[in-house]
Amino acid sequence: MIELLMRNPRQVIPTERFLEKIWGYDSDVEINVVWVYISYLRKKLAALHANVQIKATRNTGYSLEEKQ
Repeated sequence: MIELLMRNPRQVIPTERFLEKIWGYDSDVEINVVWVYISYLRKKLAALHANVQIKATRNTGYSLEEKQ
């Protein structure tokens, strides 16, 4: 997930694209799994005192942006 975000900085990546790229198109994984892993990544970035954050765009997806 973080690799996909880092390869596309400041670009909104749809939640469905995470599902497709990581778990595969035919997977039975539901969208809330993406939410859980995004939460884990946010906690890890906070623990590292990273200067980036994962921003959610409602009903669209996620993007990696610098903290202001």
